[in-house]
This record gives sequence, structure tokens and C-alpha cells, in this order.
Amino acid sequence: MKKQTAKNKKGFTLVELLVAIAIFSVLSALGWKVFDYMIKVKDRNAEHEMQLGQLQEAYQQILRDTVQAVPLNANINNDIQPALVLQNGRFNFSKTGVTDPLQQGISPDERVEYQYRADEKKLYRLKYRNLNSTGRDQPESSVLLNDVDQFEIVVLNPNELNAWPEGQADLNDVIQKQVLPKGIKIKLTVKDVAYEWIFSLLNTDYLKQQNSTLNNNANSNTNKSTS
Repeated sequence: MKKQTAKNKKGFTLVELLVAIAIFSVLSALGWKVFDYMIKVKDRNAEHEMQLGQLQEAYQQILRDTVQAVPLNANINNDIQPALVLQNGRFNFSKTGVTDPLQQGISPDERVEYQYRADEKKLYRLKYRNLNSTGRDQPESSVLLNDVDQFEIVVLNPNELNAWPEGQADLNDVIQKQVLPKGIKIKLTVKDVAYEWIFSLLNTDYLKQQNSTLNNNANSNTNKSTS
């Protein structure tokens, strides 16, 4: 009985051990490839979500700016600038809506400029705190978008125009300098993906305020004449 038991006890042969090691190595390699693929997919999704979030923030910021655009000229070192300027790639305009909760005398109006720097592939937002300045005031600068491959702005009035005010406008006429186009169109490419954004420049709140002021003045003049 003892001899028979000894004969039944067998270990792994060298061939079986090598086969087991080979199978384990193949499974480990396949498992690592799957794990590495999942990590890369996760990283790509995180990068895509970050890029999408940045695009949404930039869109919302431009939307807030354009909704508050107003037909007010800017006085830069005694040079009257149109309410909106699009010349040779430079784009800036006047906007309102700045609050002053602490009553510090902060102007409700400011000047905003969008500046694309192709060498950095960045879109900047420059903000001047007052419509009247000496020209030496430094704006507040922030990055709206990174990885911008192409950027272009055109105005809509209603046709697309590459410059504003229009060529036939008399730039010595202050009233004409206050005219705003109907809207703007922004074309940009971020990481080989093209986008096209359209914004209206019709500030309904400002128009209501202006109409209310005109009506009040008209009523005041009528009351004076009847009295």
C-alpha cells in the first residue's frame, strides 16, 4: 500500500510549468492592454468634458456681454470711438449692467474687447472699467478659451460684414457712431472641431429704459405746455 501511494504522488513537470507560465503571461498582457485602454478612454473623456465645460463658459460669457451691449460711444483720450468696432481683426464694444452694491461710484458701463492671439492659440477677454479713459488705462485680462486654432468675428446687419462701422458711415458723425449691428457671428476651431456661434445685439432692457425716458420727457413737456 505504501509503495502504491508513493507512485500516485506526482508534481508538475517542467513542460506543464512552462505552459502555465506562458498562459499566465498571455492573460496578464491582455489584461494590461484592457486596463490601459480603459485608462486612456477615461483620460480622453475627462479632457473632452473639460474642453466642453470651457466652451460652455466662454459661450455664456460672450452671451452675457452681447445681451448687455449698448449704443454708447467711448471717449479714449478725447477720441470718440464707435459703440462697436470691428476693424482689422480687432473687436470691442460698449456694454452696461455693472452693479455698484456698495455705492462706490462705479460706472454701470464698460468696454469689452475680444482678442485672439494666434501664437498662443488663446482667446482673451479684455475689460475696461470705464467708457471714458486717457488711453493709458490697463484692462482686466482673462483667458476665455485655450487651444483655439482659428478665430473669426463678423457682424450681422443682417448680411455678414467684416468691418464695422460700415465703410460708407461718416465717422465724424457721433450719432452714426452709436449705431449697433443686429448681431455678431463667431467662427472658431478648437482642437480641429469647428463651431459657429450667433449672438443678438438687441438690448431690450436698455431700449425699454430709453423709451421710458423719452415718454417721461414728452409727458413733462406736454404738462409744461398745458400749464
